Amino acid sequence: MQELRQALIGIVLRRAEEMAEVAMELGRVNKELEAFSYTVSHDLRAPMRHIAGFVDLVLEMEGGALSERSRRYLAHVKEASAHAGQLVDALLDFSRMGRSAIKHGSINTGHLIDDLIAEQTTLNKERRIEWTVQRPLPRLWGDPVLLQVAIRNLVSNAVKYTRPRDPARIEIAGIDGEDGVGLSISDNGVGFQMKYVGKLFGVFQRLHQTESFEGTGIGLASVRRIVERHGGQVEAWGEADHGARFRFTIPTREMAESQAIDSNPGNGAFPLGDATLTAFERSTGTGNTLL
Repeated sequence: MQELRQALIGIVLRRAEEMAEVAMELGRVNKELEAFSYTVSHDLRAPMRHIAGFVDLVLEMEGGALSERSRRYLAHVKEASAHAGQLVDALLDFSRMGRSAIKHGSINTGHLIDDLIAEQTTLNKERRIEWTVQRPLPRLWGDPVLLQVAIRNLVSNAVKYTRPRDPARIEIAGIDGEDGVGLSISDNGVGFQMKYVGKLFGVFQRLHQTESFEGTGIGLASVRRIVERHGGQVEAWGEADHGARFRFTIPTREMAESQAIDSNPGNGAFPLGDATLTAFERSTGTGNTLL
């Protein structure tokens, strides 16, 4: 029995070492990919600006000698370079989300939703949008800046893809379940086919034509990255021409700290300056480390 016990312990330890090596390798590869995307995106910004600048220069110096068709072609070139610049900026933002430290705090979701609805109402004064908010909404435990970006993207998407509807109907409800707390955002917009749901959260993956709905194709990828960095999950359901529903959940503070303590016995929270660095933040590197 003693020999069997030692053998089992040896197998478990070897397996743990192998998993640790794989995790370290994945972390290294992810960091390299993020650094690569940041460098490429940064280096592409200058050429995009040069293209737009030279188009303006040609129009200013030779505009009178150009035909209407030539001016239209140059306008298309400028529009394309501007769109490419927007894609580069979006890719830079997406890269930063994977490297910035998560600073946990308590978020009043009700106030945040009220601000986002007011913002969208101001931006879309000509539209009829009926908002339904199922209160109370749960408080979230996470990075206030990153989670605001994620929720704003989901709300903005609902507004954008209900543009053909009059009135547009958007419903926001809270989620409080075994896997954590979060939000559900549904609309009566153009929707999508569920067979393409796997593409929704990919970078530059779009299910609708750019001519119909503007965007960079990074918004939902950013939502997934932010939610997963908080240890949560995001899901989507839709039906073509019958609207869509997105929901995300992240662990509560108690759940996150309990999971960290279970996986790291004896490691509780300890003070660090004016903040408290929890075992969860230490084990995931989110408390004071750039990922």
